[in-house]
Amino acid sequence: MKLMTKPAQMQKAVSRWKKSGDTVALVPTMGALHAGHVALIRHAAKLADRVVVSVYVNPTQFNSRSDFLAYPKRLRDDRKASAQSGADVLFRPPTLYARDASTWVEEQEQSRGRCGARRPGHFRGVATVVVKLLSIVQPDWMLLGEKDGQQCAVLERVVRDLFYPVRIVRHPTVRENDGLPLSSRNQRLNSAERVAAGRMARAVQIAAGKRARVAVPHLHQLLRGIKGVRLEYAEIVDGVLWVAAWVGKVRLIDHRRCRGR
Repeated sequence: MKLMTKPAQMQKAVSRWKKSGDTVALVPTMGALHAGHVALIRHAAKLADRVVVSVYVNPTQFNSRSDFLAYPKRLRDDRKASAQSGADVLFRPPTLYARDASTWVEEQEQSRGRCGARRPGHFRGVATVVVKLLSIVQPDWMLLGEKDGQQCAVLERVVRDLFYPVRIVRHPTVRENDGLPLSSRNQRLNSAERVAAGRMARAVQIAAGKRARVAVPHLHQLLRGIKGVRLEYAEIVDGVLWVAAWVGKVRLIDHRRCRGR
C-alpha cells in the first residue's frame, strides 16, 4: 500500500488506473481507524479493483477549535489497518484548502434538523471536503458508515444534485458488545465515561423498541438514571429515533428504527 499526500499525485495514480480499466472505491475518513472503518475498507475491496482510504481531519466541519485539536490522530495505526484491510492507497493530504479558499458546497434539505440544527456549518464543511475528495479520486463507489446517517443522506443528495458519477454504498453501523456505535471519538472516553456511553446506547435501543410516538419521552426517562450523560437532542424522523448526547467532553450520536408509529 502506498501513502500519498498530494492531490496531483493521487490524481495521476487514478488516471493510470482508469486507463487500465480498473474501478476505484473511496473510503473517506478522518483517521483514528477502528473496526467500523475496517469493515468499510474490506467491503470496498470486494467492489472495486483499487481502494483509496482518505485520512483528513477536516477543520471546516468542526464547531470548536478545541474539538478539532482533540480529535485523535494515529497515522501509524491507520496505515497498518488500511493495508491489512485491502487498501491500495492511503491518501493523507496536509490540507485541502488554499489560504484564500472561497468555494463551498451547501445542501439545504437533508441537513435540516438534528445535527444540522445544532452544528451550524457542519454539513457545509462535510459536503465541501467530500466534493474535493470526489474530484481528486474520481471513484466509482464511495463507502459510508450508516452510523452517520444524516451525513449519508446529505452526501447522497449532493452527489445526485451535482451529477457526480459515483455510487454511494452505506455500510451498517458496527457496534461494541454493549451496543455503542464504533466511533473514533470513543477513544477519548475515560473508563467511567465509557461505561456511561454504553448505558446510553442501551437506553437508545430500549427506547427505540417502543413506538415512535413514545420513544423520545421514554428515552428522557431512561437517561435521567445515567450519571454523566447530557442529552443534546432526541428526535423522530421517518420512524427513526435520532440521538446526540455529551458524555463528559465527548459528543456521541446514535440512531435506531422504532418498532412502529
